[in-house]
Amino acid sequence: MAVFPSRQWCEQAVRLINADPESRDAGQGWVGDFGAVVEAEPGKLSQPFAIHCQPRDGQITQLRILRDPDELDEIEPAYLARAPYSVWKGLIQGSVDPVEAMLRRRIAFKGDAEQLMQRMRYKSIADRVLAQLSTEFADEI
Repeated sequence: MAVFPSRQWCEQAVRLINADPESRDAGQGWVGDFGAVVEAEPGKLSQPFAIHCQPRDGQITQLRILRDPDELDEIEPAYLARAPYSVWKGLIQGSVDPVEAMLRRRIAFKGDAEQLMQRMRYKSIADRVLAQLSTEFADEI
């Protein structure tokens, strides 16, 4: 069982996403790399966790775990999502709706929201893939 957030968890998620045929179809035509920051929260996650991903032809072809979230300022990904640990946990568990979280500014998002919203019809793919990923959360160990 992989701990969220960790390199192992991210690598397993990428393997599952890349193996999913519907996910490949959903990712066709996607333009731009993306970064994500899981912000630390006292008593839940002591250090922030940041990643940078490069999708290509409906697959995630590169995953980098960053030592410092500030590295994303230098990389300048086309898309960047930042949220506290508890929000990411809720997204993974399915108790937080991503659109509502963005609208309520629980997720700070930079990038072309239109391209993202056009793909919201594929949200069930993320739910299905995450359901296959055995996850242990950092604040529960």
